[in-house]
Amino acid sequence: MKYFIIFICLTSLKVLSQTGIVNYGEIQSIDMGAPIGPDYKAMLVFDKNYSLYVTRKDSLEGENIYEQKSYFNSSGNGHYITVATNPKGFQYYYNPKKRVFFSRDLGFQYVKDSTINILWDIQEETKMIGIYKVQKATAHFRGRDYTAWFTSQIPLPYGPWKLVGLPGLILEAYDTNKEIYWYFKNIEYPTKHSHLLKPINNPNPSWISFEEFRKNQIKSFLDARIGGRMIGENMGVSGSKSKVLKTKTYIEVYEIKE
Repeated sequence: MKYFIIFICLTSLKVLSQTGIVNYGEIQSIDMGAPIGPDYKAMLVFDKNYSLYVTRKDSLEGENIYEQKSYFNSSGNGHYITVATNPKGFQYYYNPKKRVFFSRDLGFQYVKDSTINILWDIQEETKMIGIYKVQKATAHFRGRDYTAWFTSQIPLPYGPWKLVGLPGLILEAYDTNKEIYWYFKNIEYPTKHSHLLKPINNPNPSWISFEEFRKNQIKSFLDARIGGRMIGENMGVSGSKSKVLKTKTYIEVYEIKE
């Protein structure tokens, strides 16, 4: 019995030392009230030391995409959205030991973020995703409420985008109304494509901090809002009188006091 237990432990350690790939679908349909929007292909590559999440990349979609599409919800409200990919895509490289993210993020800015500390509330509810039993967890993270479904069968703290820190791999995650939604497609674990797990190649001499990234995003938001307000005033449309703004059109919501 002792040798049998040792064999199981050694086998588990061997599996956890391998590289794996999870393929997700990623839907972002902010302010639509439902998962109605571009459905991008996304990939999480991981081993016991690091993970790399990539989306909106040409090679994942099989070609470069750049087109305008319209999406409408059940109430008839809709948006025209630019659906676009590029050769590098958005990338998020995570080092759990140092608890730091290196990312090629919005605006193609290269960001070093060591401020992520998600306070997950793990619940008893479970379900099956494929062959994996997953458990529910919830958290408030950067302006949104998220639900994640993770599996203890792969006890590594990774997930799509920046959703990390659970005692198992996240296979599905979404915010309220699934306006931001990652759903499981398939997994290859272990995989022969370990070469895909590599740090982000930053062409700049240094990385900007998350605080600097946040300031840049707020500036872009306010510049766009001013432009929109000027157009609205010329058309006779009154703007919001709220003294507190939120960048709800971004996946990470920042509060701005005017």
